[in-house]
Amino acid sequence: MKLPVWKEGLAYPQPSEMSYPGGMTRILAHDGRRDLLPFLHDCTITSHEGRLYLGWYNSTDAEICGSSLIRGRYSEDGGESWSEVFNVVGEIGSAEEHFVPASFFVHEGKLYSLITEMGGKNLSISLDLFQAPETSLDEWERVSVLSGGFLSNSSPIPMDTGDYIAGVWMPLKGDTPAFPAVLISQGADIAKPWRCSFLYDPLAPDAVKIRCPEITLIVQGSAVTAYVRNDEGKHGDLTCGPSFVFTSEDYGESWSKPARMTAMPVGNSKMFAGILSDGRRYLIYNNDQGYFKRGLLCMALSEPGEVEYTKVYKLFEDKAAELDNRVGVWFYPCACEQEGILYIACTLQEPDGVRSAVIARIPVDTI
Repeated sequence: MKLPVWKEGLAYPQPSEMSYPGGMTRILAHDGRRDLLPFLHDCTITSHEGRLYLGWYNSTDAEICGSSLIRGRYSEDGGESWSEVFNVVGEIGSAEEHFVPASFFVHEGKLYSLITEMGGKNLSISLDLFQAPETSLDEWERVSVLSGGFLSNSSPIPMDTGDYIAGVWMPLKGDTPAFPAVLISQGADIAKPWRCSFLYDPLAPDAVKIRCPEITLIVQGSAVTAYVRNDEGKHGDLTCGPSFVFTSEDYGESWSKPARMTAMPVGNSKMFAGILSDGRRYLIYNNDQGYFKRGLLCMALSEPGEVEYTKVYKLFEDKAAELDNRVGVWFYPCACEQEGILYIACTLQEPDGVRSAVIARIPVDTI
């Protein structure tokens, strides 16, 4: 059985050998230099009724410090221009509850988001379902609590069973290690609690230990692939070690043992995976250049219908001419396809710490 990683026997290119996708343009969607809230992280993007909806979380201080709230913008012209910022949930001045992160998705013609409520770092409380208002996009409605305190960094995916499946993870809590899992909806009634399917038993003596197991999924029929960030390195290490891939053949009900992505140098940062309209898989990730070094964001592609990746492109590296020659690190990607264009949103952090939301826009037929 072929693993859904880099093709065995094919040499993985060095960064100097990678090219940028033909026809790619890059867009500054939210400029942190012009925002009163200094900390921005973990973008989400989706397409709905011809609009692109981009979201992220802001904090008034550092990550999940001070006040943390979900905000966003939308574009009606493919990212050329963006609306004023709208507020999904949270408010400045509230330091007791934090909302982070968000995952936008569309269900039955309406815009929703999964959002985790937290009481502080690692203190996740609940994973909630929010629905966008019919008119003003400010202050979305909290529809229901879907599960305990899981975090979701990528949008739920519909399966041909009629259920949605979402990759989630639980942060470290006391003596319980962090671990990845999936949540599965009760069919189309997405407001009912979603049930949990564990990728493995995190308390088993031989279980892998992952500090920050952010997870992204690909679904093809009954086959589900889960890519899980590895974060076992320590500051000063040259590498954090290969990330993990798990596979399921029964809609996420049971899972293989973890495999290491040894031939694919995925850095210790969130990944994002999906399937293009032409049947090719893609995986977006930071090319491993050392622990927490996120200067090169890449995208690997498979052939149509295949699971192994055979091609890789640069998306962002060091300086971006289209973004006023801004330099920095680029990380935490999310993507969606609209009208033959793949839109990849991520965080840009400049050397002075300013964070912005940026987008790579790529015509699918040019890659």
